[in-house]
Amino acid sequence: METQHHLSRVLRVVESGQSVGITRRKQIVAKIIPIQTEVELPDFVSRAHKVWGKSWKGTSSEALVDETRGDR
Repeated sequence: METQHHLSRVLRVVESGQSVGITRRKQIVAKIIPIQTEVELPDFVSRAHKVWGKSWKGTSSEALVDETRGDR
């Protein structure tokens, strides 16, 4: 399916919960995924504790994302 000519059809597929790959010259260059898909953030706090021990003082990824988003 050519996305540029059938975007509304592609969006209906994505709204149904499926992901759609966008290709250029038979190579996938992008992916459209449903908004409900949760992104799993790495546990940077645990990683930092493994590297620097308990002396590391920082903020979790989730707290930074929440802080950046504000009231959005």
